[in-house]
Amino acid sequence: MVPSMAQLSICMPSNRPLTQSLSAIESALAYAEKTGARLIVSDNSRDPEKRAFLQNRSPNLLYHSSPSEDASGNWLEAMSLADTPFLLPMGDDDQIHFNAGETPVDLSSLPGDVIGVRPHTQIWTAETGVCQTECFAIDALSPAERLQEFSRKVMGNNSIFYSIYRTSAFVPLLRFFTQAHPTKGGYCDWSLTFALITAGRILHDPSLIYRYDLGIWATGKGIADASSNLYVKAGLPADSEKYAALLRFLDVHVFTLRGSLRLSPAERGDVLLMNGRLAMAEFLQSVRTKAAEYDEVVVYLAEMIEQEREIETIFHLALLMTDCIKPGLKDGYIRFFQAAATA
Repeated sequence: MVPSMAQLSICMPSNRPLTQSLSAIESALAYAEKTGARLIVSDNSRDPEKRAFLQNRSPNLLYHSSPSEDASGNWLEAMSLADTPFLLPMGDDDQIHFNAGETPVDLSSLPGDVIGVRPHTQIWTAETGVCQTECFAIDALSPAERLQEFSRKVMGNNSIFYSIYRTSAFVPLLRFFTQAHPTKGGYCDWSLTFALITAGRILHDPSLIYRYDLGIWATGKGIADASSNLYVKAGLPADSEKYAALLRFLDVHVFTLRGSLRLSPAERGDVLLMNGRLAMAEFLQSVRTKAAEYDEVVVYLAEMIEQEREIETIFHLALLMTDCIKPGLKDGYIRFFQAAATA
């Protein structure tokens, strides 16, 4: 049996066959057995060898044969099985290790204003090994200031997504996203991270080493191809990367409106404004400098937004832009917006 006082579930949605996911699973299981955590593998690979290998492998391992065919659904399958106060999302091409020379953070004694704990993250490629380490915390006291702090500290990737979070915050957000988001795209991890950061501070645990495998994201061409593929899989045009900041603005705005996110009215207002300052300002800058790449309707609406000061009006003008990405997307975002009121 897993120890009854276990605080952490390592949640790994896995689509790779056993040969390609074994090192990730073995590293996570070793960490779980060392620390008393629980590893949950939600497997939709349909690989019989993998299933046979993992079933009944360890009391610290829960193997789940997932019916979900898509990535977002399998993420939710994995996270929903967590019955511990904290969870750690993990990719099935990454690795985690325990650094015995460092003192672990005691999850059971974290203050209520702490939403999560980030590992000592090693950005890794097969060609060069560890090429960058990241261990920054997000510890500003107000939600809006945390958004600004994250934007300032982020180092070109969203590795902090793979951190320990309170299950009570992560699972409802992911469930809302999976059930209500108009695209459920893999590119939305940035928006999910911004939303989680509004809910509390993120500390650093040097005893947990997370090796984040860049894989195809390691080169300029790989980044372009992989990014394009994320949007295509979400049903959007291949060149939708140019709308990334606009889509993030809309997503974080809607996430912030959720009643289950424990923000005071003043905090919620500040977050909405800060999200506009960060994401919408980035998109407007792109439209100004690369106007020829955008539909003339987008350029016109961007000019209107430049003159607008009310964040709700800016949001509604931004909604109109989404039909220039894909016809009908605006209606999907309106339903997403309406769903936030009951989430």
